[in-house]
Order: sequence, then C-alpha cells, then structure tokens
Amino acid sequence: MNLQKLKVFVDLSKTLNYTDTAGNLFTTQGNISKQVMALEKELGVSLFKRAHRKIEMTQQGEFVLPYAKKILLDYNELSNKLNDFQAAKNLTIEMHTIPTMPSYQSFTLITQFLQKHPEVHMQLREEESYNLITSLKSGKCEIIFARTFDFDDPDLERIVTEKDKFVAVLPRKHSLAKSEKLTISQLKDDPFLILGKSTNLYDPVIKLCRQAHFTPKIAYEGTRVDLIMQMVQNNMGISIMMQKTAQNFDSEEFSIVPLTTNIANELCFIRVKGEHSSANNLFWKYIQTNLKVLQAK
Repeated sequence: MNLQKLKVFVDLSKTLNYTDTAGNLFTTQGNISKQVMALEKELGVSLFKRAHRKIEMTQQGEFVLPYAKKILLDYNELSNKLNDFQAAKNLTIEMHTIPTMPSYQSFTLITQFLQKHPEVHMQLREEESYNLITSLKSGKCEIIFARTFDFDDPDLERIVTEKDKFVAVLPRKHSLAKSEKLTISQLKDDPFLILGKSTNLYDPVIKLCRQAHFTPKIAYEGTRVDLIMQMVQNNMGISIMMQKTAQNFDSEEFSIVPLTTNIANELCFIRVKGEHSSANNLFWKYIQTNLKVLQAK
C-alpha cells in the first residue's frame, strides 16, 4: 500500500476540502482526487460521500481512519528509530584486535582518538590472529589491528604503525641469559614454550628453527602470554616471543636476549577498501595524521 494515499486520506478527513488538502500536501486537487479513488479501489470501499461540492466521510471511512493513522504513526516511528540507529552505527567502530595490543603504541593512538572524539564509540574485541582477516572480510568488524608478515591482499588497505621482532626469553639463571645476542640454534636443546597454532606466531618460530637446521622440542604451546612468561620464570623452558610483548612484563626472573636472525613483521590497522562509516573514516584519518607525531616522540 502506498503511504501517500493514506496521508491524503487522513488529511482530507480533517479538512473535508480538496483545495485545502492539496495545499497542505503541496499538490493539485486533481491528484488528491486520484489518490482517494485509488485507495477506495484498493480497499473496495467508499471513503467519502461527494454531493453539492461538499464531502463527508462514510461509515467505512470512519472505520478505516484510526487504522490509517496508526499505520502512518508506526511508519514515522520506524523512520525515526532507523535514523537514530543509523546515526549511532555511523558513530560506532567495531574493531577486533590481537590480545597483545596494549603492548603497542597503537593502543595509545586509540585512547587519544577517543579522548578527542567522545562522540565515537569503540567496541574492541580480542581475537586470535588467524581469525582476524576472516572476521574483517565477513563483516563481523570494520577494522582489525593485526600483525602481518607477508601482507599482499588487493581487497584490503592498512596503516603500518610499528615494527616488532623476535627475542629469546630465558630464565634468569640460564647459561645464556647474560648474552648480548644469540643464535636460535644455541637454544636447540632447551624446551620451547611458545604461542600455539591459533596465533600467527607459531609458524614463524618454527620457520626460524628450521632455518637453523633443527626442530624445536615444544614443551608447551598455548594462547596466554602471561602463562608462558610465568613458566619461563619457573625455569620450565625458554620462549621465542615478540620483543615489545616480552618487555611489557617487568620481572627480574627472566632475561630478554636479541636474536641474530629474525623475521620481519609489522603491526597495523587494516580495513576493507571501499566506503565506510563516518566514524571509521574519522578514525582512519586520525591515525594517518597522528602516527608520525607519536613516532617522533
């Protein structure tokens, strides 16, 4: 049913005058007459009596009127709610991120952005690395913060915020704990405590070991960095971990030693190319503008 017909019917029920209703709805008397007749035909009833240039509502018209008003009222309420919903959506950013995000300066950028733009709502959700790209492309989120090793996807765009590298995390009493640098092959006889296959750090660690011509003895693999660090402190093995993540733990019970061989990786914000919400674009522009300022400090 065309809502315009109902608007004409409701207004005409008030004015009982084609000229006045035409003026109210910024149209012609002829169009008002056509709309009324079309509605009467659609409903199969006569809504108005026409006699001597005057019109009166019929009993059928009186019966239809409250329903017509309710339909128009419900539609207006729906339109307002949708507008409010869309406005809120345009000011909300759904971002999925690696669990170790607070270890990086990108977290500072997000904090500063939200302080400057309190009208924007940020919904952050931690997710394992291997799921992030899938969540982004499936529309579960608008932006992801992820670690990339070999980024090559024509459907995505990214802003690289910083780089990171692998380090060895050793118990304080380990024989190599005071080394300035070490090769990963020097650790081939140690039990390895590493992040597991659900993260994107498992394969690079295995690759580093194989490049050094050995297969690591994995004593533990999981997703909790804090647990791995505690296990290292308890002298249960060594770990190969991201430097900035390891440095986030302040302890005298382990030692962080650089590796002579590494695999380049970058931390970045990623989104799908194309149109985005106003909040998404505002955040993207803010990161592009303020990243260099933060890096210069």
